[in-house]
Amino acid sequence: MTPRPWAGPVDGGPAAPPTRRPWTASLAELLVGLIPLGFLLLGYAVAYLVNLPLTRDPVAGTTNALGFALRAAEPGAIDRAMFGVLPSTWLQGRFVRAPDGAWWDRLVAVVYASHFVVIPVVTAVLWFTDRRRFRRWVWTVLALVGAGLVLYVVYPMTPPWLAAEQGIVDPLVRWSGVGWDVMGLDAIGFLQGSGQAGSNPVAAMPSLHAGAATLVAVFFLRGGPWWRAPLLVLYALAMSVLLVYTAEHYVIDVLVGDLLAVAAVAGVAAVFRLRRARRAGRADRAANLPVPTPTPSRADSAG
Repeated sequence: MTPRPWAGPVDGGPAAPPTRRPWTASLAELLVGLIPLGFLLLGYAVAYLVNLPLTRDPVAGTTNALGFALRAAEPGAIDRAMFGVLPSTWLQGRFVRAPDGAWWDRLVAVVYASHFVVIPVVTAVLWFTDRRRFRRWVWTVLALVGAGLVLYVVYPMTPPWLAAEQGIVDPLVRWSGVGWDVMGLDAIGFLQGSGQAGSNPVAAMPSLHAGAATLVAVFFLRGGPWWRAPLLVLYALAMSVLLVYTAEHYVIDVLVGDLLAVAAVAGVAAVFRLRRARRAGRADRAANLPVPTPTPSRADSAG
């Protein structure tokens, strides 16, 4: 009898070798999983169009397409009321080394730029490692950014660097990209500057840079190795401080972004717990339903 090249487990032979899925299939699944985040790009585009009159003339009192006026002096006044001095001015007076920057500006540039990759990277990792957590993560991101986009429209606001250019606050420099020059990576600095030039300059309240960093920290704070929690907290704090140092945001913008992130994590988690409780309740009720007694047929009665 000629032996077969492979006999399945039913025949007592070795188990079939695992089938390796092509990487294109995994990539296609990831792109499908990222579709919900694609709506965020649409939301950014809508917010930009609504605020277009302000980007053309970012002067206090100018209104956007929905009639909401640009806020220019209020945020700086709030920061001064909280600290007695504008924190961006205080930090830049002590740490900015113009015109070439200092060694710490390298860290500032890298942490600042991490905002643009951390959400997609975390989303991709969760897609491949934890699909159940992936769903909650996506809804949390949508909640945070959705709330931020609404505030961009109803409370358009001048960031510190633009307020300084208009003479509303003390002189400041936009310092978020100088670290790339310190590292000799002028091309990256140019790309970042080009992106900033084409972005919405009045979308400062809330700071989604700070909100996204806090979102990652709070979402992953529980569980995992012991060293992960301190690193996550340090990342969120570093992002918050550097946003003020670089004159990208006021402290009030950062605080509102942080609060929105915490609210998004807590709110979505509560919704998911409520859904699980409802499903468990329905399952319990179904399990406790009485089993119907079969009704005897006419033939059984006649017999």
